[in-house]
Amino acid sequence: MLPFLYFCSMQSNQEKLVAHFLEQLNLNNSTVSAETHAKLTAQQSAIVSIEDVIAYINTLGQELNSDENINELIEKIEDETDILIHKLKFITASDRPKVLVLDQIDPLKINESAYLQESIKIAGGIPTIVANEADKIILIDSDQNVFSRVPLLLNDSAIAQSKAIELDQLFIITKPNFATIPGYDYLIELESLAEILQPKYFVYGHEGKDWLQFQLK
Repeated sequence: MLPFLYFCSMQSNQEKLVAHFLEQLNLNNSTVSAETHAKLTAQQSAIVSIEDVIAYINTLGQELNSDENINELIEKIEDETDILIHKLKFITASDRPKVLVLDQIDPLKINESAYLQESIKIAGGIPTIVANEADKIILIDSDQNVFSRVPLLLNDSAIAQSKAIELDQLFIITKPNFATIPGYDYLIELESLAEILQPKYFVYGHEGKDWLQFQLK
């Protein structure tokens, strides 16, 4: 059996995710068998949707025989996601912005993560990897020097000509490791995206803390 402290001392995304959920479940002193850890590792690499997140938690719950704690956490994730989805139920495609996500500026790197694209859809957007189609551009970068590099985006003609730049719809997510470990901060990430993509409907308090709007003009 592998103790919780083992997971905390390691740096891989798989172990961080296990440790995170053990903490969420108030089961910090619990142990996870090597067999279950192998199952979780395989599942973690395939997490894309809320169903995948819940399946991951259930696998952990089966190992720990802690149905009450597991069910409470799953119910919280499902309920808060359902509220978000319900609010956007009647939002048409024309009111859902096309969203380009960038991981870095120079050289330009577009984020094509299936997990993040699925989260964007839930949060009221339409993911795109075509720069000049973007209604909103999100840059994920927690480096404190990122703001001085943002104007370099205009060196890319497709980005410079996008509606996102024209309408000052450029956003920087400053939360460290945002969406780099699928499932780790699932609700916080959804909430932040919803605030950016559908600000008329959502205010969770993440603006200024986890993300901000940047005006290039």
